[in-house]
Amino acid sequence: MIDLIIDGAQVQVPAGTSILEAVLRMGREIPHFCYHPKLAVVGSCRMCQVEVQGAPKLVISCATPVAEGMEVLTASERATKARKAVLEFLLLNHPLDCPICDKGGECPLQDYTFKYGPGESRFVEEKVHRIKHQPIGPFVVFDAERCILCSRCVRFCNDVVGTSELGVFSRGDRSVIGLFPGQSLDNKYSGNVIDLCPVGALTSRDYRFKSRPWDLVTQVPSVCGLCSAGCNIVVDVRHKEQGQQLLRIRPRINDDVNGYWICDDR
Repeated sequence: MIDLIIDGAQVQVPAGTSILEAVLRMGREIPHFCYHPKLAVVGSCRMCQVEVQGAPKLVISCATPVAEGMEVLTASERATKARKAVLEFLLLNHPLDCPICDKGGECPLQDYTFKYGPGESRFVEEKVHRIKHQPIGPFVVFDAERCILCSRCVRFCNDVVGTSELGVFSRGDRSVIGLFPGQSLDNKYSGNVIDLCPVGALTSRDYRFKSRPWDLVTQVPSVCGLCSAGCNIVVDVRHKEQGQQLLRIRPRINDDVNGYWICDDR
């Protein structure tokens, strides 16, 4: 076990734990986009920067393991300023279409912008325009303008499913997620990229524009009955005048059965 100090609080965590994981264990928040507990760490979004006493510059907490006696400041002036700058860069070319985006109301980018981001934009140049509403598989629609290049979908297809349909193409502000030539996102677990996407870049062809998140007033824990695996799911229900309507099924975390994922048979 490793003893360290996070924002003045003494914390003990297992060796090999990252700073971000240690903070999440405390029940506290460090904003992040690219990190996911079941995907390889790439540290690409830079949102989770924190200050470590004695370090010459800020470190990304998702890729920095804890060390004995380490003292971490998650909300110092330097970390707060860096976080605000990262959000400003992410929003430079991001469309201002929250009212019509399927992710609106449950979007980390939206939440972090209100909580940590700048109050207004200084950007006056024309935004980079990319392809919108592109079907990339039987269940998934891609909106490249909304993508923040967290690469969760790419790592899921590479490391979890092993089919590698997606990749990051081009460089700089022209970088974009795309399919490899001749490929389609049609693996058995393709729908999970919708749940993984932290913004509205990957949306469900079946669920698009069917409901707003706040209309789904009931979330029912359940078990998928389509096979004997017994995958854990959450059923999102909307109440209408004619009765309850099941609109969305999402995976429910159970490391002993299905982990974070469910198949497309849902």
